[in-house]
Amino acid sequence: MSVGRRLRADGSSPLDAHETVRIDRSDSVERYRFVCPNGHTDWDKTNNHIWCRSCRQQAENGDDVHPEHWEIVDKKTDEEIPWSAVEISADRGAWSAQSP
Repeated sequence: MSVGRRLRADGSSPLDAHETVRIDRSDSVERYRFVCPNGHTDWDKTNNHIWCRSCRQQAENGDDVHPEHWEIVDKKTDEEIPWSAVEISADRGAWSAQSP
């Protein structure tokens, strides 16, 4: 009998899908709470992944870093949140590539 072990599912089934996390980018606390896996705050949700501007800049400067990610990290809980569970409730400001 195993105690304290928990099977981690990949979220591909509706039964084990991650609960939706709504992020309000106009809230400065939430803006710095959710980061890319490399700790950057200037990421954006694209059509099929998370894209990080700082990771791209590091890659252009020769670092072995990829700007595309499939999850973000909640610094408050240290939890990984998959792309499919991220919902942006207010997508305004200079750090969003899709702002008018």
